Amino acid sequence: MGNDTNRTDTGAPTDQYETKGSLNMYLVGSTLQKAIRRGDRELAAFSAFELLRSGMDGFFHSRVSTILLEDLRLRPAEAHLLPAIKRLQDMMNGVFEDNEGMRISAGMRIASLMAEAESSRELLPMKNWWIALAEDRLEAIENGDVPEHSFPIDDKLDEIEYVVADQHTARGSRAGRGTAHYLIEAARTSDPSNLETRYKRLLLEHELGKNVSDEQVEHSIEPVPDDEPWEHSREVGFPRH
Repeated sequence: MGNDTNRTDTGAPTDQYETKGSLNMYLVGSTLQKAIRRGDRELAAFSAFELLRSGMDGFFHSRVSTILLEDLRLRPAEAHLLPAIKRLQDMMNGVFEDNEGMRISAGMRIASLMAEAESSRELLPMKNWWIALAEDRLEAIENGDVPEHSFPIDDKLDEIEYVVADQHTARGSRAGRGTAHYLIEAARTSDPSNLETRYKRLLLEHELGKNVSDEQVEHSIEPVPDDEPWEHSREVGFPRH
């Protein structure tokens, strides 16, 4: 494999941002991102190959970081992907630094792994919408108008206030929501482990003693529903503490 990154495959001098295959670096980088986003392993691997054989390692690594943030869901089941990619990048810059074939292959493996992962574009649209929304809301308020749209917390604040305004907030403290409210309601989780259940029960009995009822203990360790994560009960009541 030729390693003269200053010349194209035809032997002509490369222009700025031109790869050995006479392609534009940014076009290939965009292809890498779109191929990973759409699960095309072959095109993702080729894009990595083309960038790396053209000596554009820095651009490749930068684009990989961008894609990890912008285009992959990275569920807990895929948490291994991050250390795997980091390990391959370390190999590219370390043991394979002077071995062009292996260095390029490691980059292709990174692209292939990322193309196999679950893709998602949820974060960027959310962030960009909220930035635009903040500007629109400010303009409406300054003009004396009612903002057309609201932030998610605005729509849910009445629903979630009883949970989020706990003893760690001024509002919760003023409302008398102390340790009991926190342990029984605010600290509930979607999927309590056996250890969480055991030790929360012990802590409740230690902190609240005879003042806590069996109903309150069971409520504290009951998983919040998947379809109603902010579900709570004001009827359970909380002992004074």
